Amino acid sequence: MKALNRIFALAALLVPLSLGAAQRDTQTQKLVSGYARKEPLRSGIFGVLAMRGADTLAQYNRSLKMVPASNVKLLTTGLALNRLGPEMRFETILAHTGSLSDGVLEGDLYIVGRGDPTTASSSLCADSLSVTFSRWKALLEAKGIKSIKGKVIGDPRFFKRPSHGMSWQLEDIGYNYGAGPAGLNFFENSQVFSLRAGQLGNPPVISTLYPDTPWMYYVNSAVTGPSGTGNTVYYINTGFGPFGEFQGSFPVDRRETKLECSNPFGAYTCAYFFHNYLLCNGISVEGGYADISPQGVVRSDLLFSDMGSPAKAGSELTIIGSCKSPELWRIVKDTNYDSDNFYAETLFNMLSFSVYGHADRDSSALAAYELLNGLGLHTENTCRLIDGSGLSRKNYVSPEFFVRFLKKMYSCPVRDYYLESLPSPGSKSTLKNRMRTASGDVKARIKMKSGSMNGVLCLSGYILSPDGDRSKTIVFSILTNNVTAGPSTVGPILDDIILSLALEP
Repeated sequence: MKALNRIFALAALLVPLSLGAAQRDTQTQKLVSGYARKEPLRSGIFGVLAMRGADTLAQYNRSLKMVPASNVKLLTTGLALNRLGPEMRFETILAHTGSLSDGVLEGDLYIVGRGDPTTASSSLCADSLSVTFSRWKALLEAKGIKSIKGKVIGDPRFFKRPSHGMSWQLEDIGYNYGAGPAGLNFFENSQVFSLRAGQLGNPPVISTLYPDTPWMYYVNSAVTGPSGTGNTVYYINTGFGPFGEFQGSFPVDRRETKLECSNPFGAYTCAYFFHNYLLCNGISVEGGYADISPQGVVRSDLLFSDMGSPAKAGSELTIIGSCKSPELWRIVKDTNYDSDNFYAETLFNMLSFSVYGHADRDSSALAAYELLNGLGLHTENTCRLIDGSGLSRKNYVSPEFFVRFLKKMYSCPVRDYYLESLPSPGSKSTLKNRMRTASGDVKARIKMKSGSMNGVLCLSGYILSPDGDRSKTIVFSILTNNVTAGPSTVGPILDDIILSLALEP
């Protein structure tokens, strides 16, 4: 009988732990428990933790590791601000081979990228392409360069290959959000196409909008589908050659739209555009444009990656000058406001460079673990990081780990930069359409990051106190996985929980 009583007592202890019962029965805890018992969350995976100081306001499956989607960017951007510093700037170097005499460069011009993700980007923090190129041209003019006998070469070697995550899904890699960063980039290594219907059963009409890539060979295997059907057109490409293929169906009654895809030849594109800019602005270039292939040779033709002369090492180049990107805090803000995967992956690579001295994707996760452990956040058996953007479904983080990290960031010297990078509901961001009925004062107190992919919807962040008392700030993380209902159904549930937290006494 005593043994049986001990079993019952142990069971009584385990049940609240497995359910994640709160320390006190708050209104939000009741709300969370109610949603957990009903569809659409009941048959999925649902985790919550919300704390004000040491006080737990709501919890459910708080230690359960789940796919966090773009909530991973909370970790990436926070670590980048801490490690690299908010004022850090990426550098792009112009250098040359050969000799310079009487304004004539008897050699090649190298555009040596060191990871700047903003080159030709359309994000708010980025300089316009004309501004960037005018600065580069000014560097040449300061050295008296009026003519280049060799090539304009885009050098992407600062970031080691592969540029994208090996666990990313093939269907994602062809889209602009699946573009991976290199040492030298252009337009976030993306490309925009125009897509409009053809005759029923025939291919839709697809044309390049920007950037122009005359070296590419496209196969249009898509079809124009019946009225009322969906747009399922997608793009497949590879960094192993200048080939792309369109597949899927575009409805005959659909208006013309844009298809935003990835461009695996960012450095080559950058060299092409700067080459043309120089020709249009009085500096002749006789050798054309090129990049450096994965095999380390200068290639003018993307069909041949192993043919050509070996590229010069950085130590063999004569530096002309350099230009710098916007400050890191501005890049971080655009990363979180726009949920920019390209920027996030760049920051992830830079963690590796800052810790190990080389920008290696395979080492970036190790660097992130090392930095997290340095903050006192033990990562063993608590989280798994594969990339910096959250595009991989092999990332696993619990609500509890997010809350612990967010608390650490709130006590760091870069806290204000970090908070500024997180949007509020209703702002011009990924949260633009959230919490439409909430008051402006309440929405302004909520600073959070969303994360979504098929079956996944997550929200994590802060709720500031109405009286400005930082000790009363609520830190929360709400993660859902394997939920078949769409964001229009799940999103209002998460919003309801967050608004309840904001009103907790």
